[in-house]
Amino acid sequence: MITPYDSPQLDMILEALANQKRRGIVHYLSLQPATVSQLAKDHSLSLPAIHKHIRILEKAQLIVRKKVGRTNFVALNSKTLQLAKDWIGQYNTRFSSTSASLENYISRMRE
Repeated sequence: MITPYDSPQLDMILEALANQKRRGIVHYLSLQPATVSQLAKDHSLSLPAIHKHIRILEKAQLIVRKKVGRTNFVALNSKTLQLAKDWIGQYNTRFSSTSASLENYISRMRE
């Protein structure tokens, strides 16, 4: 099922991914889960800064966090990422369609 364009969840996902650091975190977590400390170190961020990004990604349900003892582990939530992929993907056929190209549209308008 494709998420409607007016979905609050899609808004949160796209807002979370609008930040370069958070996209970097998502990419990092696409390779393997990590600890929050490891993410902070590998992204040259302070712990308070990485926690801010983690909270935003969690709110958008792009990642999941689990605390074991004093260590916070995070992993990518691929189901939520799939929602964004499906929504964006529905436009691939429209973008590549020659019948929907700007040139064809202009030609039809001139007729």
